[in-house]
Amino acid sequence: MTHSMQPGRRQPAPRRFASAFALIALLLAACAPTTAPSQPGPSSSALAEVPRAPKTLTIAVLAEPQSLHQDLSPGTTTSGNRQVHLITHNYLVVRDGNMKRVPQLAQELISVDRGTWRVNPDGTMDTTWKIRPNVKWHDGAPFTSADLLFAFTVYKDREIPANISASVRAMASAEAPDPITFVVHWSTIFADADGAIGLIPMPRHLLEDTYRNDKANFLNSPLLGPEFVGLGAYKLVKWDQGLQMEFARFDDYFLGRPPLDTVILKFLGDSNTMVASILAGTTDVLLPQGVDVEIAAEVRQRWEGTGNQVTIAPSGSLRYLQIQHRVEYSRPRNGFTVRTVRQAFYNATDRQAVADISTVGTAPISDGWFPPSHDLYPTLRDGIPQFPYDLALAQQRLSQAGWVRNTEGDLIHQPDGERFDIELRTSPGAGAEKRLAPIADGWKGVGATATLNIVPAALSTNAEYRTTLPGAGITGNVIDMFHSDALDSRQIASPANRWTGTNRSGYASPAVDAIYDKLIITIAPAERTALHRALLQEAMGDVAIIPLYFEVAPTLMLKGVHGITGYGRATDQLQIPCHQGQSESRGHGQVNRVRAAEPLIGRKAGSLLRKRVVKIDKAN
Repeated sequence: MTHSMQPGRRQPAPRRFASAFALIALLLAACAPTTAPSQPGPSSSALAEVPRAPKTLTIAVLAEPQSLHQDLSPGTTTSGNRQVHLITHNYLVVRDGNMKRVPQLAQELISVDRGTWRVNPDGTMDTTWKIRPNVKWHDGAPFTSADLLFAFTVYKDREIPANISASVRAMASAEAPDPITFVVHWSTIFADADGAIGLIPMPRHLLEDTYRNDKANFLNSPLLGPEFVGLGAYKLVKWDQGLQMEFARFDDYFLGRPPLDTVILKFLGDSNTMVASILAGTTDVLLPQGVDVEIAAEVRQRWEGTGNQVTIAPSGSLRYLQIQHRVEYSRPRNGFTVRTVRQAFYNATDRQAVADISTVGTAPISDGWFPPSHDLYPTLRDGIPQFPYDLALAQQRLSQAGWVRNTEGDLIHQPDGERFDIELRTSPGAGAEKRLAPIADGWKGVGATATLNIVPAALSTNAEYRTTLPGAGITGNVIDMFHSDALDSRQIASPANRWTGTNRSGYASPAVDAIYDKLIITIAPAERTALHRALLQEAMGDVAIIPLYFEVAPTLMLKGVHGITGYGRATDQLQIPCHQGQSESRGHGQVNRVRAAEPLIGRKAGSLLRKRVVKIDKAN
């Protein structure tokens, strides 16, 4: 369904990724309560049950969250700790392994067909959520629509900083007519309303008094931190700042009794320490992100035949070349500002080589911003313009644009004699120059000269420097170009907005803007899919960006952990490790530890691993 109206600003989609959903599914599914087989007693008619040892799963992440409410703290969505929230809290809606929205606390997604998502003739909108009736907070209080109304009130309060406060500005009001019904009245059409943006549940009975009487300290409430009370399968029982969190099974969880007794979440702060901990058997699972893919590949090789697992799979985040589209900054002057030249250099970019070097051959190359795992990709892929690596075709296109190689093989612009000298940038870090090398080689193959620039750390956060790059640079962390505003001409970074615009490349296309505006107000799935297809055709045909590959992230699991087949992918039959605890004294079998589990040092970790004999035999 579409509605003709003047579009408002699009709001960012929540980054509640499939990887987080996969973790909570891993924690909720799995081994049935384990008891030892019945044994004959002194009289053969008596059967005695052997008590089972407690089940504990120890997980390691790179960084510690600042809060357990992910939209009320700016530091809770990086370094792989998005998953932290899903251990102890639930949401109206989450995403599955294909990034498709599925209900969790909600009984079902809102729907135009079922009348729970209604667009009004005046351009306003109403959505009605029905929540599950048997959900409880960790203190035993019932979860009701009054909790959602309280959360809505907090989000609407401009005195409370929230990561997505802009999203709820389109919500005019809300009401809770009964304990399981929550209605939102919208001032405009908002096509992402089925994501329940800005509606993370909060326990009204615990937080309302602080909100009403001490608003200045609301975000500092221990109920958003060490005393967090949530709706998830496991409740927080202890938070040792800087070290770890401990969660215990919540027996009244609405989806049934969780299979584990305890979940330990450790903050290790260093990728080498993370790897050493799992090699030593003191950690069951290393969650993305934080482990270098090359080291993960070395561990996987060493673990062959042990039953331990390393999955290296796409995260859904795109790595691409950001191109300078503005004449005043672009060099050479008649280079990437010309469509045919952009197409030529897309053909001259060996994306497979870049992907192989960057991810040890584990990442798929990209032809747009939808990863192959996305549920829309099969429908969209045949409409995406393709630019295979083809230097002959690239040379032909350059000739059409007036760029011809001279007798020395250099690419020269015929009207003015300008050489095709271009700067290629990437962020600092191990392997930075290796990532740029295959791109530079391909461009050299058509006569261009690429100067490699590893951006100094001091400039990596300089918005003006990043925005005014003269050539092209590798960037990433984009899930969806529509939601990121990276191609919206109205969001171009400039001195007028202090370089804060989300469109840093200066790309401007009336056709792309028009599709953006239609996507804002289009709700019907089939119509939205058609618009996404049109956006890909227009933007990729115009080579607004040069996509490279989808980033990958390793997950490391010891034997006995089942159910994660890749980053953001959950199998239908997820299983929790059935071993009992974390060390020999707690009964999970013998661990042949790497000496003292000393951290692997620096970027030579792969060679160190080759010198180690690692045998870990964790019993199921």
